[in-house]
Amino acid sequence: MQPSNKDGRLLTNWRVGLFIILAVSIFIYIPTLTGGAIWDDTELISGSGFGKNTFLSAFTHPFLKIYFRPLTSASFVLDSSFAKATPFFYHQTNILLHAFTAVMLAYLALAVTKKELAGILAGVFFALQPVQVDATAWIGGRTDVLSAFFIVPMLVTLVRYHQTQKRPWLYISAFLLLCAATSKEQAIALLPAVPLSVFVFGKKTWADVRKVCIPFVAVTLIFIGLWAIDAPFPVGAHNGLASTVKVGLKTTALYTQAFFVPSQRSLITWTLENYRGMTWLLAGVAAIVAAGFTLKWLWGRSRPIAWVAICGLLVYLPISNFPNVPTIVVAPYRCAEAGTMVACLLGMGLAWAIVNKKALLAIPLAANLILGAIVTNQGIHVWTSEFHFFDVAAHNDPHFIAGVTHYAEGLNAENRWKEAYAWTDELLTWSFGTKDWAKRIETKGAAALDADVKERVHTNIGNPEPKTLGYIVSLAGSSLISLQKKEEGIKLYQDALLISPKDPRVNFAYGHLIIGRDRAEAIRHWELALKVSPKFPACAAALAHERIIDGRFQDAVNLLEPSMETVGWNCDAWIDLADAKIGLKDYAGASAALDSAGKALLVIKPKIDQRRRLIQILTRDRGQL
Repeated sequence: MQPSNKDGRLLTNWRVGLFIILAVSIFIYIPTLTGGAIWDDTELISGSGFGKNTFLSAFTHPFLKIYFRPLTSASFVLDSSFAKATPFFYHQTNILLHAFTAVMLAYLALAVTKKELAGILAGVFFALQPVQVDATAWIGGRTDVLSAFFIVPMLVTLVRYHQTQKRPWLYISAFLLLCAATSKEQAIALLPAVPLSVFVFGKKTWADVRKVCIPFVAVTLIFIGLWAIDAPFPVGAHNGLASTVKVGLKTTALYTQAFFVPSQRSLITWTLENYRGMTWLLAGVAAIVAAGFTLKWLWGRSRPIAWVAICGLLVYLPISNFPNVPTIVVAPYRCAEAGTMVACLLGMGLAWAIVNKKALLAIPLAANLILGAIVTNQGIHVWTSEFHFFDVAAHNDPHFIAGVTHYAEGLNAENRWKEAYAWTDELLTWSFGTKDWAKRIETKGAAALDADVKERVHTNIGNPEPKTLGYIVSLAGSSLISLQKKEEGIKLYQDALLISPKDPRVNFAYGHLIIGRDRAEAIRHWELALKVSPKFPACAAALAHERIIDGRFQDAVNLLEPSMETVGWNCDAWIDLADAKIGLKDYAGASAALDSAGKALLVIKPKIDQRRRLIQILTRDRGQL
């Protein structure tokens, strides 16, 4: 619905309101523009997270190997055409998507209530909503910000169709649902809202239901067809019914807090360990009961508003953890799509309270908006650097396995080995349920990863396979070695191999540790690491060096050349490539490698000059180059 403008004014209240929404949505996220690549961002920017950085690969390879999100992949390919791997432009895209969604949410609230104030407040609530921070401030949150970007106009155009009976609106709505679902699978859960819309906005006949559903059935078939091409088979977490209900209730409590009483704790929470105890289970039950009564009350008084609430519940269900999920169990960004509907409801509620002078409702809703703005501003600054993010995440949620792992890596890199060991020790103590986790691994080996350990890991990554803990054990070992406790550290690496014998990171690091005293064993571990992970550049470079020593020059070239894009910052890697080329009598290739070595980080000029003199001697005549 377009607001009337009978006097032809350029600056109407509605247009000013939309400008405010747009400005707030962009201005508050400006600090993220200076942020770098965090977590999965590097893979997404390079395109390796979905095969290759091409549109064909985007639609034929899974997103990060386990998701069906071809349109999200394609958005990164599009960004790369002008961004040239600069994070600024990827952050810029996320912010613009967020801002457009806020504006479209204003139109949705306007279409539902026919009140401009409701539309403007809905857009402002969304612009400042804390659960949107991870989706917008993090490049990897593109899946959620892009899906929301399509979900809201999909609902707007569906309502518009019912109001005008013009079929193009219906076709556009169906197409937008396809776009939303191929950005993130969760959006397909909105399908039941389509026939229901007939009884809310339409003619309330089954004949009209069939007419409305036809284009949505068509896009659903297209979605299934694309899924068959691109998507891996879904793998659920094998929880029992009691465990599933328990996790689902705690998740409901977490997201209820994140929406209605937001805090730094609810924003930077990636596990459910902060939500242990019967209190949170009861809070989850209370939230579900309250949602049920609220929905019934709304249905009796305003079906359009109730329909918006139902849309929010539908898109929330796939990430509610009542169905078993194969990935991270909780994370604020996962409910960003449901957040669109919550923001719409809060905006409409505050507008009604203001117009009808209901202070008892207006005051808490206004407080929610102000508190949300404060928490959002705090949360945005968490994403300014990778180390800062994992620092905050680890301190706020010390049982977050991925967060503590990355934080410990960062601490080791800063030579803060004692702190790194303390963090890994605490995490492993929790994971194995005992302070003597090292002795338990030594005694039981792989059997140390029992059902209790698997359940704890599931609350972090949703995968009942807990062998990722082996890498954390090796991190603890690395810290001890740096603290001059080499034998203790090596023993921890051996423990890590007991529970994660095929982890390429553990095998690679262990090989480095023992290369001086057992070269053959070190090479065996590097070969195993590359067998499991053929695109492990650092391991390939290390093994290539040993191949050169053994005179296996072609093997060394085969290992090095595909890896140079990643390890090429290291002058030694280029020198090794030059040595291998010299061994193959490819002197032109060796000279080119030495040229690159001269541009690498920490150039080792004596080594480069030595190889150049050797090439001159071997070629005798420069013309052979």
